[in-house]
Amino acid sequence: MISSEVLHIGRLMLPWSVMMMSIGWLSVFFVGQYFKSRQHWSDLVWQRYKDSLWSCIWVGLLLARAVFVLNHYELYFVQPINIVKIQDKGFNFYAGWIAASLWFIWKNRLLTRTVLLSSVLSFVLIQGFGMGLLQSLTVPQAYPNLSFTDLKQQSQPLAQLIGKPTVVNLWASWCPPCHREMPVFDRAQRDYPKLQFIFINQGESPDTIHAYLQRNQLQLQHVLLDPTGSMATEMKMFGLPSTLFFSAQGQLLERHLGELNQPMLQHYIEKITVQSTD
Repeated sequence: MISSEVLHIGRLMLPWSVMMMSIGWLSVFFVGQYFKSRQHWSDLVWQRYKDSLWSCIWVGLLLARAVFVLNHYELYFVQPINIVKIQDKGFNFYAGWIAASLWFIWKNRLLTRTVLLSSVLSFVLIQGFGMGLLQSLTVPQAYPNLSFTDLKQQSQPLAQLIGKPTVVNLWASWCPPCHREMPVFDRAQRDYPKLQFIFINQGESPDTIHAYLQRNQLQLQHVLLDPTGSMATEMKMFGLPSTLFFSAQGQLLERHLGELNQPMLQHYIEKITVQSTD
């Protein structure tokens, strides 16, 4: 199954960004093999080329993470342990690509300009093609024509959310990463009063939800019931937790599959707030 974020193969989820970078990495490897054969590289030159390919992955990831953390230093430095929690997907990939490319060029600076240009250009072209392809396949989405009941058994159509930037979280009490991110959302409701936070529970009864909220002293303001998982199916978010970010006009701007921490949530909120005022 295909979504705009990942390719689903059974229970395996492959992010498109990771797939495109892997294909780009392989293209650079094959470019090296081509020039190795054509220019009769020595074993030492070929080994240096391959080693630089592996090391540039780590250089790129470290710089991509470092730039993202520095852009949100006021939150990461409050709880420095979050810096190493890379499951929040907080990376500046453009910075990572630049750092990896410069590292690769430096490590292979004795090779000809043709080799270096061909290697870097093959990676860049594949990333550009992948981004363009995904953009062309992505259909702008708005709130689906769905309605859910709240904990008071009152009907709440999603269309009524239009008017404010909105964060929609799909969750369940049995889901450990959902549980870990709930305090972040609980606080965000108070920190961002101009935003709407909607928590659509997936498949649990009102009694189970009430007991969970009371047990964990959570004051979630807008909890809706989705007993059949229709929101996840409609938005193609096959995993919990999932979070959707809508503009004030009701257009889906961002989606995040997996646990959110405070810096990453703020990153998304800043984006939808800016785009809602454009």
